[in-house]
Amino acid sequence: MIEPCGNRQNLANNFNFYILNSMDDWVRVVDTSGETVFINDSFRKAVSSSKSLKSYVSQSTSYLNTARIDSMKKTTMIEEKLIDDRYYSIKTSPIYKDNLFVGLVEVYRDITRESLLKIELFNKNRNMVEDVRFVRMIQSNILPKSKTYGKIDLKSIYLPTDDVSGDFFDIFKIDESRYALYIADIMGHGVKASIMTMFIKVTMNAILDKHPHYSPSEVLFKLREKFKGLGMLSSQYFTSWFSIFDLDKNTLTFSNAGHNCPPIYYSKRKDTCEYLLANGRMISNIIEPDSYDEKMVKLSDGDKILLFSDGAIESKNKEGIEYGLENLRMKFSRCLDLNPILEDIKNFSQGKQEDDISLVQVNFKENI
Repeated sequence: MIEPCGNRQNLANNFNFYILNSMDDWVRVVDTSGETVFINDSFRKAVSSSKSLKSYVSQSTSYLNTARIDSMKKTTMIEEKLIDDRYYSIKTSPIYKDNLFVGLVEVYRDITRESLLKIELFNKNRNMVEDVRFVRMIQSNILPKSKTYGKIDLKSIYLPTDDVSGDFFDIFKIDESRYALYIADIMGHGVKASIMTMFIKVTMNAILDKHPHYSPSEVLFKLREKFKGLGMLSSQYFTSWFSIFDLDKNTLTFSNAGHNCPPIYYSKRKDTCEYLLANGRMISNIIEPDSYDEKMVKLSDGDKILLFSDGAIESKNKEGIEYGLENLRMKFSRCLDLNPILEDIKNFSQGKQEDDISLVQVNFKENI
């Protein structure tokens, strides 16, 4: 095996190599020409039992050429290598004696376990990202399309902050003359919140499929009952504003379960914008709702309704001031369209988005 000899003996004699021999890490010392002048006992033992490792050590001259050695004179370098099917972190430091550069010391630390854990973590994260993207694709596809539903022309904008969102809205047909329209905001973000949106969608449809004559308040009470049956943690909750269009009577009846973003109703006949307010508690396991108020408005041709999530009104400017509910109402009354509203919100917050944003506009057409 390689032993200090000839000129290399002088370099080897200048160091307390017994200290290096006591290390579990592999240690190699090379001179200014790249020749190995010392390897510690741990390294020597490993080399003696591995032909590939012995070959690696023997190739030191080609590994450390003059140009590379010159680049290492004044710096410590760390690199990782796969040697004999194991991963090693190699720390190379210059050796000086009386300001004279005399060689390099390499310390090989076995990081196979850490490297395999990193690879495993990377693969798991990649799989998780793929799962999240799949959930987002499902969530995006179950949102209603921008189109006409009977006398209702619907347009929407959906901007989640993460790959998946806790905002959800939907419109669906109850019978030949009635449609349900609602918006919900689930606490939190991510996959858990997204799965809850799917629960709400499926449950809303199931409730009105089995009880088509339920009023909005009855639907919310039933939704809360179904949610409670899930046995979720007490900290989990969501809010929802729920309504039913009666296209025969041209009416909109609605109730609210703690949704602090009351939709904005534009009456074309009156040329006014007002909030569709109703009282009711959020849906959770710990807050018992005593009642859900029901209100009704008579609709006319050209009336419009804006549904939105709190991400719109809570967008902040650089001074930390929120966009605000009244600002949104005033903007809607002037433009009566989603795109200028979203542009105004983005300009206000300088493009910074901290929460999910959902905007849904309904245009009522009495004569179709």
